[in-house]
Amino acid sequence: MLQNLLINVRDAVWGFPLLAFIVGVGATATIGLYFIQFRKFFSSWKLIFAKQEGSTGEISPFNAFLNVLSTSLGNGALAGIAVAIHTGGPGAVFWIFMFGFFAMILRFAEVYLATSFSSISKTGRILGGPFLYLQQLPGGKYLPYIYATMCLAYAFFSGTAMQCNSIVAVLGKVTPLSPWVIGSVLTLFICYTLLGGSQRIIKASSILVPLKVVLFFFFCSGVLLYHWAALPAAIMLIIKAAFNPQAVAGSVAGLSIMRVFSISVTKTVNASEAGLGTAAVIYGSTGSKDPLSNSLTAMLGTFISLNLVCTMVALSIVVSGALASGETGAALTSVAFQSVFGVFGAWVVSLLSVLFGIGVFVAYGFVGRQCWFFLTNDKFEHLFTLLFCAISFWGAVADVSVVWATIDLVNAGNLIINLSAILYLIPFIRAQLCSTLTR
Repeated sequence: MLQNLLINVRDAVWGFPLLAFIVGVGATATIGLYFIQFRKFFSSWKLIFAKQEGSTGEISPFNAFLNVLSTSLGNGALAGIAVAIHTGGPGAVFWIFMFGFFAMILRFAEVYLATSFSSISKTGRILGGPFLYLQQLPGGKYLPYIYATMCLAYAFFSGTAMQCNSIVAVLGKVTPLSPWVIGSVLTLFICYTLLGGSQRIIKASSILVPLKVVLFFFFCSGVLLYHWAALPAAIMLIIKAAFNPQAVAGSVAGLSIMRVFSISVTKTVNASEAGLGTAAVIYGSTGSKDPLSNSLTAMLGTFISLNLVCTMVALSIVVSGALASGETGAALTSVAFQSVFGVFGAWVVSLLSVLFGIGVFVAYGFVGRQCWFFLTNDKFEHLFTLLFCAISFWGAVADVSVVWATIDLVNAGNLIINLSAILYLIPFIRAQLCSTLTR
């Protein structure tokens, strides 16, 4: 009964009004900020590896980019996007790609605000993110604490418990290891990483992110190249299904364009996390005084995770004919990879799922830690580590089906609060950009 109630509430919250709000803020920001995700797209690539002066925080802008990219490259890309394709059909690929450009401007705006409003806490720690720029809104005395509490809950349950649960589910299919053994190993790794503080978290991310990105692009490109002859037909099917899903047989029969669009937006928001403010928490901790450069690189992280990774996963599923298998989630992605690599394809997806999940909970160790410090005034760091590890182990061995709907509700709350701040502060960003871009 509780699960059904939560699912019904979740479906009501994630209905048309919220989707219209997300798209509306994205469109307003795109126009209000001079279409910067298009105008600065190519020139912003060189900023990723450029050295930035004046960063005084626990984390550098480049490491912030890696951690933000890590949070976006989770099992939401491998499994969540596959669910969107299975539920909404091939047309979902088109809407996932198109919404990616709105996601880019949302990421740009939140990181710009986070860098602009960062400050030093009473204990000398660099503090930034929604905690500070939410104070500019009416009701700003309470909104930062509401946001920090929900973001901490998201870090605990989605950032670690769900990732550990997904890793256990994947490894349970390809190894004889029990959930208790896998959960214990993952928990020990998390504990070791967090006890090393921000520097150990940064070091782990600097290893994990390049590794999982290289492996993903290598194997996914292999699938697309192997099926290259079917690519034109697959692209035409995707476009046709996006605007006329009822004309496509299979799981999309009877779906409307609005329903396919709704499924696509929901899954892409969950996969990319653009607009949730988590990237703002990470970039706000850099102490950087260059909001434009940080925002442009963060924007490219969204493009990589959503327009490239998620779209490549979706294309692989469509072009390989895996949709006909009837599978969903990571199993559907496995079918696509097995069309090229055979049984080894299932192991590839399992490895990517594990790497994607580990990368996410390492990055969320930092995000949750920052939320915790804001709420406790930099106190009880070891208590946070203990709670984070305990919830990780619980997520690995427990049935967490009820928690999924709860996470979606917390997700919606964070999104509404953060997007409201972005919408309210677009004039501020616009004025800053006017002086910066005209120099």
